[in-house]
Amino acid sequence: MVVNQKELAQCLGISSRRVRQLREEGLFHLSKMEKGYNLEKSIQEYIEYKVNAETGRRASISKEEVQAEHEEVKMKISLMKLRKLRRELHEAADVENFLTEMLLRFRNRLLAVPSKLAMEVAGESDMNLIIQAIRKEMIGVLEELSEYDPDEIDGQQKNFEEDELEEDEEETDE
Repeated sequence: MVVNQKELAQCLGISSRRVRQLREEGLFHLSKMEKGYNLEKSIQEYIEYKVNAETGRRASISKEEVQAEHEEVKMKISLMKLRKLRRELHEAADVENFLTEMLLRFRNRLLAVPSKLAMEVAGESDMNLIIQAIRKEMIGVLEELSEYDPDEIDGQQKNFEEDELEEDEEETDE
């Protein structure tokens, strides 16, 4: 028996709009004549759809997906912690503080150059000596930027000699 959308909705106890939504989801198929829905086939499809929804077949799939995603997130967190312990990864705030302090020291040294050089080259008439003094001072200031040590970023600069001494003491205690 072929029925239209409104009649199918009445038989299933749902709205015509819901029949249309379910058809868009691929549940109901129009009959070959395209004049309506095969009532028997549509009722069977709808019952199967409802049983699957009630038994949680769909929910178990999404629950498994959620668990898999959760495990993946836990693995990523563990890897990030490991990288942090290996000192391959730093907190953004620690990096920002370190760079701010380093750039402030650089700025202060750079601003001190004119007054420092003024005294050195005050009576100098040889241009080569003046250039050499300026170059020497600028290289000294720029070295401030080249003295980057990643172990200083999080404020826990490692002293490997102290660590080795502590390890040696622990081994002798045992």
